Amino acid sequence: MGIAILDPDKSTVTILADLIDEMGETPQPFTDKDKFLGAINPKAHSIAIISDDFLDVIEGTKQVYQSIDIVATGVNGSDPCILAGAAHYLKKPFRADDFRQVLNALLGSTKGPGPSAGSFIAADPGMKKIIEVLNKVSPTSAPVFIQGESGTGKEVVARYIHRMSKRANGPYVGINLAAIPDTLLESELFGYEKGAFTGAYATRVGKFELAHGGTILLDEVTEISGGMQAKLLRVLQERQIDRVGSKAPISVDFRVIATTNRDIEHDIREGSFRRDLYFRLNVIPIKIPPLRSRREDIIPLASHFIAKIAQREGMSEKSLTPGARDALLSYSWPGNVRELENAIERAMILTDGPSIPADSVTLGMEETQESFQPALAAGTTIHEMEKNLIMSTLQSVDGNRTRAATLLGISIRTLRNKLNEYSGNGQFSDADPAGSGGEE
Repeated sequence: MGIAILDPDKSTVTILADLIDEMGETPQPFTDKDKFLGAINPKAHSIAIISDDFLDVIEGTKQVYQSIDIVATGVNGSDPCILAGAAHYLKKPFRADDFRQVLNALLGSTKGPGPSAGSFIAADPGMKKIIEVLNKVSPTSAPVFIQGESGTGKEVVARYIHRMSKRANGPYVGINLAAIPDTLLESELFGYEKGAFTGAYATRVGKFELAHGGTILLDEVTEISGGMQAKLLRVLQERQIDRVGSKAPISVDFRVIATTNRDIEHDIREGSFRRDLYFRLNVIPIKIPPLRSRREDIIPLASHFIAKIAQREGMSEKSLTPGARDALLSYSWPGNVRELENAIERAMILTDGPSIPADSVTLGMEETQESFQPALAAGTTIHEMEKNLIMSTLQSVDGNRTRAATLLGISIRTLRNKLNEYSGNGQFSDADPAGSGGEE
């Protein structure tokens, strides 16, 4: 697998390419973003190093190719890049050793599963039963439909199924359907032919073709429109795709795994999701319980994240004090396993000693709730109150739209439409969290 580089400075690109080559990896350097976008491909690249001069490319690459790890570089600050999807940020000028350390950490995670990759961290009896089911269905090619709240680990389950299947040596291709507008979704899923539309300068292979011989993950499948649902149903039935602008169908061999964080039975009753598509996807249903319903897993997971973060950051592992354990066990975890990992990462970084005390475990929005309380002054309109609530929620989760939508109880598509409305009215600036568009 190669490592793509995008930087407007040719000498910087040359230096980075030389460092990558010295590490025994294959660099693919670019100074032109259009050429970079035409070449970037999860089958060819595991990592992309992108200058923060191209913030839109960082965001677009991560939304379309979630499996590609992005290292952002530059002088404009890390926050916009991290919100856009970068895994690491290196401020220029940086040392060659720092660059090598970041790449080695990412390469270690992309070259193969770690010691716990073949198993789950699960002490809860309910989760153990789910794992038993996964071990039975993974070797088959049956479609799997995973339901659960955001942050419960649906994608972790999907990767486990692929890794334990007969297709493990084939590609694993994931696509977050909620993060891609309907106007682009068909070409992302099925690809397009050169000249199919304005801007189609070269033929592009879609996600289903990339997944040929392997597994495709349709993340948040309930967010797609009715028209796209009909096209997806046909692909699942016929095992053929039609590139945009193509005259002949292409046969594809894939296993499909779909996920949702919504009440799909309600969506079917309301008519927003096709019943026949649901039956096609829901051959093997898996429901992941929220973390608050499996408290036996909280401390084992916290210990796992401590070890993981210590290894990644090159620091010593730290122990949880009894007070910290009590704090973790008494919290409701609305953000589930993802929120737990974030809490442990903060505590690991901010704690100086060998153990993590209770006051180092920051939970929920304790630090930001007061600062971002929406204004309820007399005369405030419903529209203004709605906007204040959305903006304060986004700010409280560092601009992460998926988490904000979950906390607000709306779909990410509804949230995106609201933000587009505010943007069109000039109601927020690029400095606002909504302008960064972070999604997970």
